[in-house]
Amino acid sequence: MKKLNNNELGFDRVRNMVADYATTPEAKDKLQTMHLRTSVNSVNLLLNETAEMLKVLRTGQHVPFVSSDSLKPLLQKVDKGLILNAVELEKVADLIRVNRLLKRFLIKQTDSPILNSYATEIIILDRLENDIYHQIEHGEVSNEADRDLARFRIQVNKINEDIKTSLQHFLQGKKYQNALQERMIVERDGHYTLPVKASYRDVFSGQTVDVSNHGSTVYIEPNKVANLVDQKIQLESQISAIEMQILGMLSAEIFEKLTEIKQNMQIITDLDVILARAKYALAIGAVRPSLNIQNKLILVEMKHPLLDNPVPLSVEIGNPQRGLIITGPNAGGKTVTLKTIALSILMTELGLFLPAQKCDIPVCDHVYSLIGDQQDIDNSLSTFSGEMVKISQVLQQAQKYSLIVLDELGSGTDPDEGSALAIATLQELQLRGCIVVATTHYSTIKDFSVKNPAFMTASMDFDLEKLTPTYRLIMNRAGESRALWIAERSGMPQKVLQSATQILTTGELPLRKSKVIFKEPNKKEHTKTIFHKGDIVFVGDLNKEAIFYSDAQVANKIVVFVDKEFREVPIKRVELRRKAQDLYPAGYNLDLLFIKDWQKYKFNKDLNRGSKKAWKKLK
Repeated sequence: MKKLNNNELGFDRVRNMVADYATTPEAKDKLQTMHLRTSVNSVNLLLNETAEMLKVLRTGQHVPFVSSDSLKPLLQKVDKGLILNAVELEKVADLIRVNRLLKRFLIKQTDSPILNSYATEIIILDRLENDIYHQIEHGEVSNEADRDLARFRIQVNKINEDIKTSLQHFLQGKKYQNALQERMIVERDGHYTLPVKASYRDVFSGQTVDVSNHGSTVYIEPNKVANLVDQKIQLESQISAIEMQILGMLSAEIFEKLTEIKQNMQIITDLDVILARAKYALAIGAVRPSLNIQNKLILVEMKHPLLDNPVPLSVEIGNPQRGLIITGPNAGGKTVTLKTIALSILMTELGLFLPAQKCDIPVCDHVYSLIGDQQDIDNSLSTFSGEMVKISQVLQQAQKYSLIVLDELGSGTDPDEGSALAIATLQELQLRGCIVVATTHYSTIKDFSVKNPAFMTASMDFDLEKLTPTYRLIMNRAGESRALWIAERSGMPQKVLQSATQILTTGELPLRKSKVIFKEPNKKEHTKTIFHKGDIVFVGDLNKEAIFYSDAQVANKIVVFVDKEFREVPIKRVELRRKAQDLYPAGYNLDLLFIKDWQKYKFNKDLNRGSKKAWKKLK
């Protein structure tokens, strides 16, 4: 079992929210995957980093950063011996410049020792930075990079002007007006041509480059222009050779400093992670949690980080009482309370500040949670069975410095047996020294927590006048159901309320038989559809056909096979389409209908019958 289920607690969503404040993709990835710290010293280091960066932000200082989104592949190219183009070289120079500015910035943070220490790790590469910026400008090799390069470019510009002048001579000369199909220059395959009427071909001295579809127009490149173009091509070839030489030399310089550049990139990533944590703290108005090794948890006005306008939570758990049992009405905030407690520890161990007035957090080695439906149809486990599998795994792994949050433990079975299992589990976890927080509706578990000095009780408050939950946790109070009182306020008939009160106080069950006489219904009214394994049924909730597998362990539900998975669906939303006996021959192995992976099934079957080919694949 995973020691932490992000989907249950929402911690993955918290990670994503913090990652949104990061500048670099590497920092975003790290925030979403980094391991939690589980020692006081290591967690304190993270919190100190966040505190120092938060102080920087509050003074209005700007931390110099550049996104390294496109730099990893560029450095990989250099590592393979490939040459970067001018634009790519400028990006590397920009990173080196930011490293220099960042080092200067960190050196000034004399009252922030951790941030200041990063300055010593940044390696200044000013020579490489200057070489690139001197020879690369605006995404191309600079004229300053090579005297011949500048001279050749000037010559190319001069030739371009000569080509333009020569072509304008033909376009504007009276001698050629009748010969031109249009007064324009047309480029064909890199040649500058004039559109000439076919009958005037001999008027021009030059090469025919192209002919129109109908043959009425020939595209001629004048000889003078052709000579100029040849000169231009030769010069551009020389320019390209010089540029490639310069790009290659600069790429080689980067290759020599690749280790230093990667080290600087890692420092940028680490600082960006710290900056994201600080920005998140500033955005949610968070405070720094204090840490303790006494396994105490104190939250004062702690807000759930994922909810809009949550009701703040105040709770204290610790020596000697490390267990807390929470009671209260459904939808009253019990589960949110569990999640808030668990998230306070997980966020702290990631180096995050907490949205609270004050908090004292124990550093836990593991956080275990059982919240929500533990049903596992793929492994044929009901809600209760799935819950027992997971709680068994928790009992195998939980240690002294573990937090366990349990939502309605033992509620998926007989109340007496479920309560007994829950109490035994809570007692075992408490004896190990774990912090245990659980919710329940069972009176026996409430009584256990009241009588056991290692446990405290709390309940979710409820407004009796408005009949609505307030979502506020009240410590040291065992919650009362108030079911009869609420039922009366809701308009329940007095006769029913009196009967319920009598049952509750005396324990006697009402066994009077109804005197109402009903007419014998038609047989058709009693007819109930009986499904058989392999029947084709239509499932209204899914709006598609499925194969009936079996009745479910939960009442009024069946298990069907659809889209290569088993699903539990309400039987009242299912109708028979085709019977299995009409679809398959007698003796047909219906289990074949429920195979998820045919290739795996066939492979195992080949192994069982001794197929040499299959055994060879296995080896």
